[in-house]
Amino acid sequence: AAFERIKLQNAAAYDENPNTEGQGSLVPDRSDEHSTVAPPPVLLRPNQTPWQSWESFRGYPFKEVPLATTDIPSNEVYNDASNVIASGRRKALLIGINYAESPAPLQGCVNDAKNIKNLLIENGFTDDPTHMVMLTDEEQNSKYLPTKANIRRGFQWLTQGVSEGDVLFLHFSGHGSQVSDEAGMEEDGLNETILPMDYQKGQITDDMIWSSVVYPLPSGVKLTVVMDCCHSGTGLDLPFDYEPYTGRWVEETNPAHSKGHVVLFASCEDAETSADAIGKYQAGGAMTQSFILAYKENPMPKYPEFMAAIHGHLIDRHFKQRPQLTSSQELDTKNSRFSLIEGIQPNKNRTIGRIQRKKIRPGSTGDRRQSGVNDLLFGGLMVGGALAFADALFG
Repeated sequence: AAFERIKLQNAAAYDENPNTEGQGSLVPDRSDEHSTVAPPPVLLRPNQTPWQSWESFRGYPFKEVPLATTDIPSNEVYNDASNVIASGRRKALLIGINYAESPAPLQGCVNDAKNIKNLLIENGFTDDPTHMVMLTDEEQNSKYLPTKANIRRGFQWLTQGVSEGDVLFLHFSGHGSQVSDEAGMEEDGLNETILPMDYQKGQITDDMIWSSVVYPLPSGVKLTVVMDCCHSGTGLDLPFDYEPYTGRWVEETNPAHSKGHVVLFASCEDAETSADAIGKYQAGGAMTQSFILAYKENPMPKYPEFMAAIHGHLIDRHFKQRPQLTSSQELDTKNSRFSLIEGIQPNKNRTIGRIQRKKIRPGSTGDRRQSGVNDLLFGGLMVGGALAFADALFG
């Protein structure tokens, strides 16, 4: 069925990896353990704000960035490819939702969050509530459930107090969908969305995510995002889409520019679905598994090499989805290298904010690409009406 993260009974999707511990998992499962070798403490610089722990962070009301632009002074725009020196501060928000009690359950999303957590710990991230938060629907503690309210608060926590040289990571594994874009900004007339565990209270749109975790970042802060869900290609509304066949960046018709260095590795194109595979040892998202494998093979690749490696692992496992790369900055892909902890680029955008060059007609969400998962989750109502109704009720 082409309506959800497709569950594939494909043992080949999770071949046993002899270089990892455990039974075939890509990363040893230490989800309930802290890193055995803690990173050294990072001393605050004079201009740095201390980060708050998840337990103490309260959040604040969401405010969407309006359709407006701001010019950046020329001395704050960098045209060369020099990197910002990393501060050593790292923070991560990981979200995995299996929707076990819903009519459209998934099986591998919580495993995805745990595997990404282990990858980050292996690469110097600290596992404590100030530096890493994991929200899953297996949690008993309500503070760590991936509700709409907690995910929104998580976005705010992730960006709280960040400054030049800081490195952030955001991972989402779960259901993704689309809703009509009434503002007329999207190329296809549709906003991409993610579904929280309490999806009845409304989806979280790409507009909301961009306003929460992309636009607030100052220059010199790096955010890496992996979205393992359907329709995730432009799931952050980043302005530059990478074309692998030409090796060039293509700017969106109506771009949303910002100052931070944000890259999104999406599991598929906006019109595609993403696979939730059940293998011999462990269920999980095909994109998350391929991302981890590719990074373990080469932890400092050039961006085109890394995308080719991810796609190669998907092809090897007979997945048809095509991973996508979008960016907030027009990176030099011939020389820039991807790293979880380094490779921070300063701002190159002369103007930040949302630019509407063309008002695009809102798209229809009542086709076969959208209807399946939403029919299941919303009792047969089409996604546009169902979610507009839910958003009107719950906000």
